Amino acid sequence: MKKLSLEKLENVESASHKEATKYSYEIMPFLQGDSSRSPLYAVMVSIYKGKNTLEKIYDYFKVFYSNEMSYIKLTQTILDELIQGGINNSLIQKEGEILSLSEKGKEILIKGRKVILTESKFLRFFFNEKVVLAFSLICLIIMSSLKIIIGLNSGSDALFNEGIENFTDIIKVFIIFFSIKFKKDKQGSLIIIILMLFTGISLVISSFFSLINTEIITPNYFTFVLMFLSIIINFILLFLKNFVGKLSGNFSLLSDAKDNRNNIRLSIGVIIGLFFAIFEIYFIDALIGIFIASLIIYDGAETLKELIKSGDKIEIDTFKLKIDEAFEFKIAHWILITIHEKSLSKEKLNNRFIEAIEKGYEIYDIWAMFGLYDIKKYGIYKILNLMEKRGLFIEKDNKTSLTDKGKKQYNRAITREFRTVTQEKKKYRDWKPPSKKVKILWGLLSVIFPIVIILLLIFVGPTVYDFIINFLKSFIT
Repeated sequence: MKKLSLEKLENVESASHKEATKYSYEIMPFLQGDSSRSPLYAVMVSIYKGKNTLEKIYDYFKVFYSNEMSYIKLTQTILDELIQGGINNSLIQKEGEILSLSEKGKEILIKGRKVILTESKFLRFFFNEKVVLAFSLICLIIMSSLKIIIGLNSGSDALFNEGIENFTDIIKVFIIFFSIKFKKDKQGSLIIIILMLFTGISLVISSFFSLINTEIITPNYFTFVLMFLSIIINFILLFLKNFVGKLSGNFSLLSDAKDNRNNIRLSIGVIIGLFFAIFEIYFIDALIGIFIASLIIYDGAETLKELIKSGDKIEIDTFKLKIDEAFEFKIAHWILITIHEKSLSKEKLNNRFIEAIEKGYEIYDIWAMFGLYDIKKYGIYKILNLMEKRGLFIEKDNKTSLTDKGKKQYNRAITREFRTVTQEKKKYRDWKPPSKKVKILWGLLSVIFPIVIILLLIFVGPTVYDFIINFLKSFIT
Protein backbone atom coordinates (compact mmCIF):
# COMPACT_ATOMS: atom_id res chain seq x y z
CA MET A 1 0.00 0.00 0.00
CA LYS A 2 1.27 3.50 -0.82
CA LYS A 3 2.43 5.68 2.03
CA LEU A 4 -0.49 7.82 3.14
CA SER A 5 -0.53 11.45 4.17
CA LEU A 6 -2.88 12.98 6.72
CA GLU A 7 -4.77 14.77 3.94
CA LYS A 8 -5.39 11.48 2.16
CA LEU A 9 -6.67 9.87 5.35
CA GLU A 10 -9.10 12.75 5.85
CA ASN A 11 -10.25 12.38 2.25
CA VAL A 12 -10.93 8.65 2.51
CA GLU A 13 -14.40 8.01 1.10
CA SER A 14 -17.10 5.67 2.27
CA ALA A 15 -17.35 2.20 0.77
CA SER A 16 -20.30 0.20 -0.51
CA HIS A 17 -22.31 -1.69 2.10
CA LYS A 18 -20.81 -5.00 0.93
CA GLU A 19 -17.25 -3.65 1.11
CA ALA A 20 -17.82 -2.05 4.52
CA THR A 21 -19.17 -5.33 5.92
CA LYS A 22 -16.13 -7.18 4.55
CA TYR A 23 -13.74 -4.59 6.02
CA SER A 24 -15.55 -4.67 9.35
CA TYR A 25 -15.08 -8.44 9.66
CA GLU A 26 -11.41 -8.09 8.69
CA ILE A 27 -10.49 -5.41 11.23
CA MET A 28 -12.58 -6.57 14.22
CA PRO A 29 -10.00 -9.09 15.54
CA PHE A 30 -7.27 -6.42 15.40
CA LEU A 31 -9.27 -3.51 16.83
CA GLN A 32 -11.15 -5.69 19.34
CA GLY A 33 -14.51 -4.53 18.02
CA ASP A 34 -16.04 -2.06 15.57
CA SER A 35 -13.81 0.84 14.54
CA SER A 36 -16.60 3.25 15.62
CA ARG A 37 -16.10 2.21 19.27
CA SER A 38 -12.54 0.89 19.34
CA PRO A 39 -10.10 2.88 21.57
CA LEU A 40 -7.16 1.29 19.72
CA TYR A 41 -8.47 2.83 16.50
CA ALA A 42 -8.43 6.25 18.22
CA VAL A 43 -4.83 5.70 19.35
CA MET A 44 -3.82 4.70 15.81
CA VAL A 45 -5.42 7.85 14.39
CA SER A 46 -3.57 9.98 16.93
CA ILE A 47 -0.24 8.36 15.96
CA TYR A 48 -1.03 8.99 12.31
CA LYS A 49 -1.71 12.64 13.16
CA GLY A 50 1.80 13.01 14.53
CA LYS A 51 1.32 12.11 18.21
CA ASN A 52 4.28 9.76 17.87
CA THR A 53 5.55 9.57 21.46
CA LEU A 54 3.92 8.33 24.65
CA GLU A 55 3.93 11.81 26.18
CA LYS A 56 2.20 13.31 23.13
CA ILE A 57 -0.44 10.55 23.18
CA TYR A 58 -1.00 10.98 26.94
CA ASP A 59 -1.44 14.72 26.43
CA TYR A 60 -3.80 14.29 23.45
CA PHE A 61 -6.13 11.93 25.31
CA LYS A 62 -6.23 13.92 28.55
CA VAL A 63 -9.29 15.60 27.07
CA PHE A 64 -11.17 13.10 24.89
CA TYR A 65 -14.67 11.60 24.87
CA SER A 66 -16.76 9.27 22.74
CA ASN A 67 -20.09 7.96 23.91
CA GLU A 68 -19.74 4.69 21.98
CA MET A 69 -16.39 3.80 23.51
CA SER A 70 -16.39 1.37 26.46
CA TYR A 71 -13.80 3.44 28.33
CA ILE A 72 -15.14 6.62 29.87
CA LYS A 73 -11.64 8.15 29.90
CA LEU A 74 -8.40 6.91 28.37
CA THR A 75 -5.88 7.00 31.22
CA GLN A 76 -2.13 6.48 30.82
CA THR A 77 -2.44 2.86 32.01
CA ILE A 78 -5.17 2.14 29.45
CA LEU A 79 -3.22 3.86 26.66
CA ASP A 80 -0.09 1.85 27.52
CA GLU A 81 -2.12 -1.36 27.29
CA LEU A 82 -3.67 -0.32 23.95
CA ILE A 83 -0.32 0.65 22.42
CA GLN A 84 1.26 -2.62 23.56
CA GLY A 85 -1.66 -4.51 22.03
CA GLY A 86 -1.10 -2.63 18.75
CA ILE A 87 2.60 -3.52 18.83
CA ASN A 88 1.82 -7.20 19.55
CA ASN A 89 -0.54 -7.30 16.54
CA SER A 90 2.05 -5.60 14.30
CA LEU A 91 -0.15 -2.51 13.84
CA ILE A 92 2.17 -0.13 15.69
CA GLN A 93 5.96 0.08 15.43
CA LYS A 94 8.26 1.46 18.13
CA GLU A 95 11.80 2.60 17.43
CA GLY A 96 13.32 4.03 20.59
CA GLU A 97 10.77 6.57 21.83
CA ILE A 98 9.11 7.07 18.42
CA LEU A 99 5.83 5.35 17.54
CA SER A 100 4.54 4.86 14.00
CA LEU A 101 2.01 2.75 12.13
CA SER A 102 3.15 -0.30 10.20
CA GLU A 103 1.88 -0.84 6.66
CA LYS A 104 -0.57 -3.32 8.14
CA GLY A 105 -1.65 -0.68 10.68
CA LYS A 106 -2.22 1.88 7.92
CA GLU A 107 -4.35 -0.62 6.01
CA ILE A 108 -6.44 -1.35 9.13
CA LEU A 109 -6.74 2.40 9.78
CA ILE A 110 -8.06 3.16 6.28
CA LYS A 111 -10.50 0.24 6.38
CA GLY A 112 -11.68 1.35 9.81
CA ARG A 113 -12.21 4.87 8.50
CA LYS A 114 -14.18 3.56 5.52
CA VAL A 115 -16.40 1.50 7.84
CA ILE A 116 -17.11 4.52 10.06
CA LEU A 117 -17.92 6.77 7.10
CA THR A 118 -20.15 4.13 5.48
CA GLU A 119 -22.08 3.51 8.69
CA SER A 120 -22.37 7.28 9.29
CA LYS A 121 -23.67 7.78 5.74
CA PHE A 122 -26.24 5.03 6.29
CA LEU A 123 -27.41 6.57 9.55
CA ARG A 124 -27.59 10.08 8.10
CA PHE A 125 -29.73 8.78 5.24
CA PHE A 126 -32.22 6.78 7.30
CA PHE A 127 -32.27 8.97 10.40
CA ASN A 128 -33.38 12.19 8.77
CA GLU A 129 -36.63 14.14 8.80
CA LYS A 130 -37.75 13.34 5.24
CA VAL A 131 -37.36 9.57 5.59
CA VAL A 132 -39.12 9.54 8.96
CA LEU A 133 -41.98 11.67 7.60
CA ALA A 134 -42.38 9.42 4.53
CA PHE A 135 -42.41 6.27 6.68
CA SER A 136 -44.85 7.89 9.11
CA LEU A 137 -47.19 8.93 6.27
CA ILE A 138 -47.29 5.41 4.78
CA CYS A 139 -47.97 3.83 8.18
CA LEU A 140 -50.73 6.35 9.01
CA ILE A 141 -52.57 5.86 5.71
CA ILE A 142 -52.57 2.06 6.09
CA MET A 143 -53.35 1.94 9.83
CA SER A 144 -56.05 4.63 9.81
CA SER A 145 -57.87 2.96 6.89
CA LEU A 146 -57.81 -0.46 8.56
CA LYS A 147 -58.93 0.90 11.94
CA ILE A 148 -61.85 2.85 10.49
CA ILE A 149 -63.06 -0.14 8.43
CA ILE A 150 -62.67 -2.72 11.23
CA GLY A 151 -64.00 -0.24 13.83
CA LEU A 152 -67.21 0.20 11.83
CA ASN A 153 -67.59 -3.55 11.29
CA SER A 154 -66.93 -4.45 14.94
CA GLY A 155 -68.92 -1.57 16.43
CA SER A 156 -65.96 -0.39 18.52
CA ASP A 157 -66.14 3.38 18.94
CA ALA A 158 -62.68 3.40 20.51
CA LEU A 159 -61.18 1.65 17.48
CA PHE A 160 -63.09 3.88 15.04
CA ASN A 161 -62.04 7.02 16.98
CA GLU A 162 -58.42 5.90 16.93
CA GLY A 163 -58.68 5.43 13.16
CA ILE A 164 -60.00 8.98 12.81
CA GLU A 165 -57.27 10.24 15.13
CA ASN A 166 -54.63 8.48 13.00
CA PHE A 167 -56.21 10.00 9.89
CA THR A 168 -55.85 13.53 11.35
CA ASP A 169 -52.21 12.67 12.07
CA ILE A 170 -51.66 12.72 8.30
CA ILE A 171 -52.32 16.48 8.43
CA LYS A 172 -49.60 16.78 11.07
CA VAL A 173 -47.08 15.13 8.74
CA PHE A 174 -47.63 17.92 6.22
CA ILE A 175 -47.44 20.54 8.98
CA ILE A 176 -44.01 19.19 9.97
CA PHE A 177 -42.93 19.14 6.32
CA PHE A 178 -43.87 22.80 5.77
CA SER A 179 -42.45 23.87 9.13
CA ILE A 180 -39.10 22.38 8.04
CA LYS A 181 -39.31 23.86 4.54
CA PHE A 182 -40.15 27.39 5.70
CA LYS A 183 -38.11 27.17 8.93
CA LYS A 184 -41.15 27.75 11.15
CA ASP A 185 -40.32 24.98 13.58
CA LYS A 186 -41.81 26.44 16.75
CA GLN A 187 -45.02 27.46 14.98
CA GLY A 188 -45.36 23.94 13.58
CA SER A 189 -44.79 22.49 17.04
CA LEU A 190 -47.49 24.74 18.55
CA ILE A 191 -50.02 23.76 15.85
CA ILE A 192 -49.35 20.04 16.45
CA ILE A 193 -49.82 20.40 20.22
CA ILE A 194 -53.06 22.37 19.69
CA LEU A 195 -54.31 19.65 17.33
CA MET A 196 -53.40 17.08 19.97
CA LEU A 197 -55.53 18.97 22.50
CA PHE A 198 -58.39 19.18 20.01
CA THR A 199 -58.14 15.43 19.42
CA GLY A 200 -58.22 14.75 23.16
CA ILE A 201 -61.30 16.93 23.68
CA SER A 202 -63.06 15.29 20.72
CA LEU A 203 -62.32 11.83 22.11
CA VAL A 204 -63.68 12.79 25.53
CA ILE A 205 -66.94 14.00 23.97
CA SER A 206 -67.40 10.98 21.67
CA SER A 207 -66.50 8.53 24.47
CA PHE A 208 -68.93 10.26 26.85
CA PHE A 209 -71.80 9.86 24.37
CA SER A 210 -70.75 6.22 23.81
CA LEU A 211 -70.97 5.70 27.58
CA ILE A 212 -74.52 7.09 27.66
CA ASN A 213 -75.63 5.20 24.55
CA THR A 214 -73.75 1.90 24.91
CA GLU A 215 -73.60 -0.06 21.66
CA ILE A 216 -72.79 -3.71 21.10
CA ILE A 217 -69.18 -4.37 20.11
CA THR A 218 -68.27 -7.53 18.22
CA PRO A 219 -64.50 -8.01 18.43
CA ASN A 220 -62.73 -10.61 16.33
CA TYR A 221 -59.24 -12.03 15.99
CA PHE A 222 -58.05 -9.58 13.33
CA THR A 223 -59.17 -6.63 15.47
CA PHE A 224 -56.70 -7.68 18.18
CA VAL A 225 -53.94 -8.33 15.62
CA LEU A 226 -54.46 -4.85 14.18
CA MET A 227 -54.20 -3.21 17.61
CA PHE A 228 -51.02 -5.06 18.57
CA LEU A 229 -49.56 -4.15 15.17
CA SER A 230 -50.55 -0.53 15.84
CA ILE A 231 -48.66 -0.56 19.14
CA ILE A 232 -45.51 -1.94 17.48
CA ILE A 233 -45.62 0.61 14.63
CA ASN A 234 -46.23 3.51 17.03
CA PHE A 235 -43.32 2.41 19.21
CA ILE A 236 -41.10 2.45 16.10
CA LEU A 237 -42.39 5.89 15.06
CA LEU A 238 -42.01 7.18 18.64
CA PHE A 239 -38.36 6.12 18.69
CA LEU A 240 -37.61 7.47 15.21
CA LYS A 241 -39.26 10.85 15.79
CA ASN A 242 -37.69 11.29 19.20
CA PHE A 243 -34.28 10.25 17.92
CA VAL A 244 -34.31 12.25 14.68
CA GLY A 245 -35.98 15.21 16.38
CA LYS A 246 -33.27 15.20 19.02
CA LEU A 247 -30.53 14.68 16.45
CA SER A 248 -31.71 17.52 14.19
CA GLY A 249 -33.22 19.78 16.84
CA ASN A 250 -36.63 19.59 15.12
CA PHE A 251 -39.30 20.59 17.65
CA SER A 252 -42.22 19.66 15.34
CA LEU A 253 -41.03 16.05 15.16
CA LEU A 254 -40.62 15.93 18.93
CA SER A 255 -44.16 17.28 19.37
CA ASP A 256 -45.50 14.66 16.97
CA ALA A 257 -43.62 11.94 18.88
CA LYS A 258 -45.87 12.75 21.84
CA ASP A 259 -48.81 11.92 19.60
CA ASN A 260 -47.36 8.47 18.90
CA ARG A 261 -47.12 7.90 22.63
CA ASN A 262 -50.80 8.83 22.88
CA ASN A 263 -51.61 6.42 20.04
CA ILE A 264 -49.94 3.63 22.03
CA ARG A 265 -52.13 4.50 25.01
CA LEU A 266 -55.21 4.53 22.81
CA SER A 267 -54.36 1.14 21.30
CA ILE A 268 -53.85 -0.41 24.73
CA GLY A 269 -57.18 1.08 25.80
CA VAL A 270 -58.92 -0.35 22.74
CA ILE A 271 -57.48 -3.81 23.43
CA ILE A 272 -58.78 -3.69 27.02
CA GLY A 273 -62.20 -2.50 25.81
CA LEU A 274 -62.36 -5.25 23.17
CA PHE A 275 -61.39 -7.89 25.73
CA PHE A 276 -64.30 -6.93 28.01
CA ALA A 277 -66.61 -6.76 24.99
CA ILE A 278 -65.99 -10.48 24.45
CA PHE A 279 -67.87 -11.04 27.72
CA GLU A 280 -70.57 -8.52 26.73
CA ILE A 281 -69.28 -5.77 29.03
CA TYR A 282 -69.40 -2.84 26.63
CA PHE A 283 -69.17 0.32 28.77
CA ILE A 284 -65.47 -0.32 29.60
CA ASP A 285 -64.55 0.67 26.04
CA ALA A 286 -66.01 4.17 26.54
CA LEU A 287 -64.61 4.58 30.08
CA ILE A 288 -61.08 3.81 28.94
CA GLY A 289 -61.57 6.18 26.00
CA ILE A 290 -62.41 9.03 28.44
CA PHE A 291 -59.44 8.18 30.68
CA ILE A 292 -56.89 8.08 27.83
CA ALA A 293 -58.33 11.21 26.21
CA SER A 294 -57.91 12.99 29.57
CA LEU A 295 -54.23 11.95 29.64
CA ILE A 296 -53.81 13.32 26.11
CA ILE A 297 -55.36 16.66 27.11
CA TYR A 298 -53.18 16.90 30.24
CA ASP A 299 -49.99 16.01 28.34
CA GLY A 300 -50.81 18.46 25.55
CA ALA A 301 -51.69 21.27 27.98
CA GLU A 302 -48.43 20.81 29.92
CA THR A 303 -46.33 20.86 26.75
CA LEU A 304 -48.24 23.87 25.36
CA LYS A 305 -47.68 25.74 28.64
CA GLU A 306 -43.93 25.01 28.49
CA LEU A 307 -43.73 26.06 24.83
CA ILE A 308 -45.48 29.38 25.50
CA LYS A 309 -43.45 29.94 28.68
CA SER A 310 -40.15 29.33 26.84
CA GLY A 311 -40.89 32.06 24.27
CA ASP A 312 -38.12 32.36 21.71
CA LYS A 313 -35.74 30.42 23.99
CA ILE A 314 -37.37 27.07 23.31
CA GLU A 315 -35.01 24.17 23.97
CA ILE A 316 -35.09 20.41 23.47
CA ASP A 317 -35.54 19.93 27.25
CA THR A 318 -39.05 21.41 26.95
CA PHE A 319 -40.18 18.03 25.61
CA LYS A 320 -38.90 16.03 28.62
CA LEU A 321 -37.46 13.21 26.51
CA LYS A 322 -36.22 9.95 27.98
CA ILE A 323 -33.94 9.35 25.02
CA ASP A 324 -31.17 11.39 26.69
CA GLU A 325 -30.92 9.20 29.77
CA ALA A 326 -28.36 6.72 28.40
CA PHE A 327 -26.20 9.57 27.10
CA GLU A 328 -26.47 11.63 30.29
CA PHE A 329 -25.68 8.61 32.47
CA LYS A 330 -22.31 8.13 30.79
CA ILE A 331 -21.57 11.87 30.66
CA ALA A 332 -22.27 12.01 34.41
CA HIS A 333 -19.64 9.31 34.92
CA TRP A 334 -17.18 11.35 32.84
CA ILE A 335 -17.87 14.35 35.09
CA LEU A 336 -17.29 12.30 38.26
CA ILE A 337 -13.99 10.92 36.97
CA THR A 338 -12.83 14.37 35.78
CA ILE A 339 -13.62 16.00 39.16
CA HIS A 340 -11.82 13.13 40.91
CA GLU A 341 -8.72 13.90 38.81
CA LYS A 342 -8.81 17.69 39.16
CA SER A 343 -11.00 20.30 40.87
CA LEU A 344 -12.47 22.49 38.15
CA SER A 345 -15.33 24.97 38.05
CA LYS A 346 -18.56 23.95 36.36
CA GLU A 347 -17.72 26.31 33.51
CA LYS A 348 -14.31 24.70 32.98
CA LEU A 349 -15.86 21.21 33.20
CA ASN A 350 -18.34 22.20 30.50
CA ASN A 351 -15.63 23.68 28.27
CA ARG A 352 -13.42 20.63 28.77
CA PHE A 353 -16.25 18.31 27.76
CA ILE A 354 -16.94 20.34 24.59
CA GLU A 355 -13.24 20.09 23.72
CA ALA A 356 -13.30 16.34 24.48
CA ILE A 357 -16.32 15.64 22.29
CA GLU A 358 -14.90 17.71 19.41
CA LYS A 359 -11.84 15.42 19.42
CA GLY A 360 -14.22 12.46 19.51
CA TYR A 361 -16.00 13.76 16.40
CA GLU A 362 -12.65 14.13 14.60
CA ILE A 363 -11.95 10.42 15.04
CA TYR A 364 -15.35 8.71 15.19
CA ASP A 365 -17.45 11.13 13.12
CA ILE A 366 -21.10 11.18 14.31
CA TRP A 367 -20.55 8.03 16.39
CA ALA A 368 -18.81 10.11 19.07
CA MET A 369 -22.17 11.47 20.21
CA PHE A 370 -24.85 10.25 17.82
CA GLY A 371 -28.24 11.46 18.98
CA LEU A 372 -27.56 14.69 20.88
CA TYR A 373 -28.19 17.72 18.69
CA ASP A 374 -27.63 20.44 21.26
CA ILE A 375 -24.62 19.16 23.21
CA LYS A 376 -22.22 21.71 21.68
CA LYS A 377 -24.78 24.51 21.75
CA TYR A 378 -26.03 24.12 25.32
CA GLY A 379 -23.15 22.15 26.81
CA ILE A 380 -23.60 19.88 29.83
CA TYR A 381 -24.81 22.48 32.35
CA LYS A 382 -28.13 20.69 32.77
CA ILE A 383 -26.34 17.49 33.84
CA LEU A 384 -23.89 19.42 36.04
CA ASN A 385 -26.70 21.29 37.81
CA LEU A 386 -28.68 18.10 38.33
CA MET A 387 -25.65 16.29 39.77
CA GLU A 388 -24.95 19.20 42.11
CA LYS A 389 -28.60 19.29 43.17
CA ARG A 390 -28.45 15.56 43.94
CA GLY A 391 -25.42 16.11 46.13
CA LEU A 392 -22.80 14.32 44.03
CA PHE A 393 -20.41 17.26 44.15
CA ILE A 394 -20.17 20.76 45.57
CA GLU A 395 -18.70 23.89 44.02
CA LYS A 396 -16.83 26.34 46.22
CA ASP A 397 -14.55 29.18 45.10
CA ASN A 398 -14.91 28.02 41.48
CA LYS A 399 -13.66 24.55 42.38
CA THR A 400 -15.71 21.35 42.43
CA SER A 401 -15.15 18.41 44.73
CA LEU A 402 -16.92 15.09 45.13
CA THR A 403 -19.12 14.50 48.16
CA ASP A 404 -19.20 11.12 49.92
CA LYS A 405 -22.21 10.29 47.77
CA GLY A 406 -20.28 11.37 44.66
CA LYS A 407 -17.28 9.23 45.65
CA LYS A 408 -19.54 6.20 45.91
CA GLN A 409 -20.94 6.93 42.45
CA TYR A 410 -17.40 7.39 41.15
CA ASN A 411 -16.41 3.93 42.43
CA ARG A 412 -19.51 2.45 40.83
CA ALA A 413 -18.64 4.15 37.54
CA ILE A 414 -15.11 2.68 37.59
CA THR A 415 -16.49 -0.79 38.45
CA ARG A 416 -19.08 -0.57 35.69
CA GLU A 417 -16.45 0.50 33.16
CA PHE A 418 -14.14 -2.36 34.17
CA ARG A 419 -16.98 -4.89 33.84
CA THR A 420 -18.01 -3.56 30.41
CA VAL A 421 -14.44 -3.55 29.08
CA THR A 422 -13.79 -7.07 30.41
CA GLN A 423 -16.93 -8.37 28.70
CA GLU A 424 -15.92 -6.75 25.41
CA LYS A 425 -12.40 -8.17 25.58
CA LYS A 426 -13.81 -11.62 26.24
CA LYS A 427 -16.27 -11.24 23.38
CA TYR A 428 -13.63 -10.38 20.77
CA ARG A 429 -10.73 -12.45 22.11
CA ASP A 430 -11.59 -15.52 20.03
CA TRP A 431 -13.92 -13.78 17.59
CA LYS A 432 -14.02 -15.11 14.05
CA PRO A 433 -16.06 -13.80 11.14
CA PRO A 434 -19.05 -15.96 10.17
CA SER A 435 -18.45 -18.43 7.36
CA LYS A 436 -20.14 -18.09 3.99
CA LYS A 437 -22.55 -20.94 4.86
CA VAL A 438 -23.58 -19.20 8.10
CA LYS A 439 -24.17 -15.92 6.22
CA ILE A 440 -26.37 -17.71 3.66
CA LEU A 441 -28.27 -19.47 6.46
CA TRP A 442 -28.93 -16.22 8.34
CA GLY A 443 -29.98 -14.57 5.09
CA LEU A 444 -32.50 -17.33 4.38
CA LEU A 445 -33.80 -17.26 7.97
CA SER A 446 -34.27 -13.48 7.84
CA VAL A 447 -36.54 -13.97 4.81
CA ILE A 448 -38.29 -17.20 5.81
CA PHE A 449 -38.97 -16.35 9.48
CA PRO A 450 -41.23 -13.30 8.89
CA ILE A 451 -43.10 -15.15 6.12
CA VAL A 452 -43.75 -18.09 8.46
CA ILE A 453 -44.96 -15.72 11.22
CA ILE A 454 -47.36 -13.98 8.82
CA LEU A 455 -48.74 -17.31 7.55
CA LEU A 456 -49.24 -18.57 11.11
CA LEU A 457 -51.05 -15.37 12.08
CA ILE A 458 -53.36 -15.62 9.07
CA PHE A 459 -54.14 -19.36 9.03
CA VAL A 460 -53.46 -20.68 12.54
CA GLY A 461 -54.09 -17.54 14.61
CA PRO A 462 -57.91 -17.46 14.28
CA THR A 463 -58.17 -21.09 15.49
CA VAL A 464 -55.95 -20.42 18.50
CA TYR A 465 -57.92 -17.22 19.22
CA ASP A 466 -61.27 -19.08 19.16
CA PHE A 467 -59.88 -21.79 21.44
CA ILE A 468 -58.62 -19.25 24.01
CA ILE A 469 -61.85 -17.21 23.95
CA ASN A 470 -64.05 -20.30 24.33
CA PHE A 471 -61.88 -21.52 27.19
CA LEU A 472 -62.10 -18.15 28.98
CA LYS A 473 -65.87 -17.98 28.49
CA SER A 474 -66.36 -21.51 29.84
CA PHE A 475 -64.03 -20.80 32.77
CA ILE A 476 -65.86 -17.59 33.73
CA THR A 477 -69.36 -18.99 33.27
